[in-house]
This record gives sequence, C-alpha cells and structure tokens, in this order.
Amino acid sequence: MLKLSIILFAIPAVVFAVTPAPCVFHDGPLPVEVRVVGCPTTVPQQPCVVPIGSVVDSEIDIILERPTTTLTASLDMFLGNFRIPWSLPDDQTNACAALVQASCPLLAGDELTYNLVTEVSAPFAGVTVDMELMLTDDQGLPVFCYRSQATVVAA
Repeated sequence: MLKLSIILFAIPAVVFAVTPAPCVFHDGPLPVEVRVVGCPTTVPQQPCVVPIGSVVDSEIDIILERPTTTLTASLDMFLGNFRIPWSLPDDQTNACAALVQASCPLLAGDELTYNLVTEVSAPFAGVTVDMELMLTDDQGLPVFCYRSQATVVAA
C-alpha cells in the first residue's frame, strides 16, 4: 500500500491542450497552443470547472511577430456582453517575468511559452464566465488574444 501511495504522488498533474477561440471584444492573433491543467479538451470546448480559491495553471505557446522589449498581460471577464471588472495582480501583468526559458527583450520569430498561474476568486459560485487573455507588446499591439470559458464552483 505504501508503494502505491508513493507512485500516485509521483504522477504529475494532467495538462490538456485546449482549443483557443478568437477574442470577441479584443483583436489579436490566436496563440499556437494553449495548455491548462485539468481543463477538458473536447470540441467544442467545454468550460473549465474551477473552484473558488484554487489555482489555474496555463501555458500558452506563441511565435512573436515583431520585436519587443516588454510584454503586458491583461485578462478580461464577461457575463454575456457585460464586462466584469477584473485585473491581474501587478506581478502578473509583466508577462516577461512569466516566460519559460526566455526573457525580454525579444526578437521577431522567437518561439515562446508564457505561463500564467492565477488564483480563482469570485464573489459567488455557479456561474460560467467568458475570459479573454491578451498579451500586448511595447507598442501596445496584441501579441495574442484568446477566449475561453470557466465555470466557477464553490470550493
């Protein structure tokens, strides 16, 4: 029994590639691939189920179209067409700090992986929200933008 427990703890979290959808309220190219720990990969994409207080860990692969010295992340949430006031913490808006094995400044053609790890907070559970995650460069132009859904549940 002890050996089985040790083996189970050694299994990494399951990471699924999800199908990114184009943003509705923002412009920008789609990323090459999006992976979110524990989210379904069905097509059409089903919402990720995220408990309040949990952490969502995502990796987004992109190919940079132009050089930049900065990358800025923004995350907008929507209930239908209604924008829910939301902003990433200051330490997460600097996307250069969240690049995997890369750092700013960056060159056109660079293949990058951006890792966003953020805590789920919501005033209530039982709702499905649309999210648009976008990175912009030092000119304020979109590097990527994609839309996904999450159903927020009680912890």
